[in-house]
Amino acid sequence: MIAVTIVIPVYNAQRYLEDCIKSLMAQTMQSCEFIFVNDGSKDESQLIIEKYQKLDSRIILLNQENQGVSVARNNGISKAKGTYLGFVDADDYVSNDYFERLFEISKQTNSDILVTNFNTVSNDTIFSNVPIFEVGKVYTSKEIQEQLIPYFIKEDNLNPVWNKFYKTDVIKNYDIHFPKGIVIGEDGLFNLQAFNFAKSIFFTDYSGYFYREIENSAVRDVQNKDYFKIALQQYHYDYKYQFGVQLETNEIEKLKSIRFINNIMSLTNIYLNSNFSASQKKKYIKAMMNNEVVQKSIKKYWTEIMSNKSKYQQFILYCIKVKSFFLLQLATKYSNFRNK
Repeated sequence: MIAVTIVIPVYNAQRYLEDCIKSLMAQTMQSCEFIFVNDGSKDESQLIIEKYQKLDSRIILLNQENQGVSVARNNGISKAKGTYLGFVDADDYVSNDYFERLFEISKQTNSDILVTNFNTVSNDTIFSNVPIFEVGKVYTSKEIQEQLIPYFIKEDNLNPVWNKFYKTDVIKNYDIHFPKGIVIGEDGLFNLQAFNFAKSIFFTDYSGYFYREIENSAVRDVQNKDYFKIALQQYHYDYKYQFGVQLETNEIEKLKSIRFINNIMSLTNIYLNSNFSASQKKKYIKAMMNNEVVQKSIKKYWTEIMSNKSKYQQFILYCIKVKSFFLLQLATKYSNFRNK
């Protein structure tokens, strides 16, 4: 009987892959399987995994044609034999006792899902993140529905699967999977389903996961990904029909509108700092500001969206509301100047 299955999707990850593999091989828990799903990598990723596979029988390699991270993780889940299931990204790493600690906490609390704190690695700096919800507490079904599910629809920072530990039976019995064809936010939708069916969730402040932050990745990716189209796609999710969310329809609309406009705020900054030409930046941002869904959301939920925002953020929101690219550009330039 295997206690823990860890699924690691891999796509052109050779730069940091060995750090990830070595941290898994160093795990104090032996009753593990590490399922690496090579998603059609064109670099040396497959060869690296094969090299270490010869040294550790816990390493399993699945190869597939490039189909994206969601399909890779789903294929890994289908092969999972562990009582508990976890995920690691190929450019991250974990402490030596990470999965032993998670296994012990999960058994002690009998939680369907365990949420851990984590460390962010940025350049040469490592810092522990502040837990989002109360630690040392088991959240019941009622509390999950009243507090955690709304948070998933409104915010992004509870999304990652790599700082969660799941009972495999919960995932498989309810056919919880990563949605195909979604480029960004697939983690959050997986968790939304998992949390919706979970009977108990426990938060711990233990930080054994090291998330490697790739500097300015969104600014670079904007050349290849239409982030605004993705934000619109997320806004139009039918959370009731697709994911079984039990909230009232008007509450779901409010929560997803707040999230949508917060994403638009972030996108204005990403586009303005991108390598696009000045005319392209103006075209993209004006298209966002003039979009019917953007204007409807920001006007209908203006008070809620403005809540807990800084003066600068409130001004950016005002610029979007009145569709002023000139004021938005001026405010951003001033902010960048002050932050130098």
